[in-house]
Amino acid sequence: MSDFQRGKLYDLLAVSPLVGWYIFSLFGLVPQLAALLHHYAVAHDLRSGFSAASMIATLAFLVVQILLSLIRVPPQQFSPNWLSRIVALAGANMGLALLLLHRVELPLFMQAVSAGLTTFGLIASVYVASRLGRAFSVFPQARRLVTAGPYKHIRHPLYLTEQIALFGVMLQYQQPWALLIALAFLALHLRRMDYEERVLGEAYPAYREYAERTARLIPGIY
Repeated sequence: MSDFQRGKLYDLLAVSPLVGWYIFSLFGLVPQLAALLHHYAVAHDLRSGFSAASMIATLAFLVVQILLSLIRVPPQQFSPNWLSRIVALAGANMGLALLLLHRVELPLFMQAVSAGLTTFGLIASVYVASRLGRAFSVFPQARRLVTAGPYKHIRHPLYLTEQIALFGVMLQYQQPWALLIALAFLALHLRRMDYEERVLGEAYPAYREYAERTARLIPGIY
């Protein structure tokens, strides 16, 4: 890496398209949230309330990602493999593929399950991302070694919480295609873990010992 690539200006330029996309998404969701809240206030419709809760959590996660992308420390090392960046970008946006499918009308109970998984996953993602702090990154990069909080128990808690949220969203779309998209999302995340662990292991010798004593996603299972 050159000195310029290690600098803050380069990092801001590199992340600016992603931040722009998050901001665009943020402003697109705000009117939808306002409409849901208005409908819930007028009609006391539980479906609107569930959808509003999920959307509030989505907005919170977008805001956190924008802030962390702007204040994060420059990378000390990153993967030179362009495939790793393509996989990371695809994984970060795979959930958008659900928008290509038809939404289905769920029974109220399943709507509650969907909203519960989505809201829990996104709120947990906000917490995990805040613990990752200025080490936050979409691409496989080494910024800081974080082993506290949820990272004390598993190596990739943010991918776990995002997957939970996507499974919640997936229930609202046409099956089995929505499930296949969710599984593709998981497959990309698993590949992202490989790339990230390789970079972190090269940048931080202590990462190898940390990886040996922690699970990837689920303690005692994987």
